Amino acid sequence: MTHIAIWIIAFLSIAGVIIRPFKIPEAVWAVGGAIILIVFKLISPSDGMDGVGKGLDVYFFLAGMMLLAEIAREEKLFDWLAAYATQMSKGSSNKLFLLIYLIGIVVTTFL
Repeated sequence: MTHIAIWIIAFLSIAGVIIRPFKIPEAVWAVGGAIILIVFKLISPSDGMDGVGKGLDVYFFLAGMMLLAEIAREEKLFDWLAAYATQMSKGSSNKLFLLIYLIGIVVTTFL
């Protein structure tokens, strides 16, 4: 029975993160689900902390990616790339679409 409860809480937490009902931030749903699992003793606090510890590399990676993206935004890299794509398209909407798509691929690859 506890496995079913864990699956239900996990499903509701993930659904809350994806759907964001009542405009509640994603973190509230994720952390709330984890707290509910611990409060109802469906997982132990040490298991919860082990789960957090196993994700540290992912957290640091995402934090670094967000930092790089914010620096690029502050330095107006994305504005420059958009202006460059607009200029190179020479009024062609198809060319503009292709250039923006290609720029998105390059930015995603390197950032």
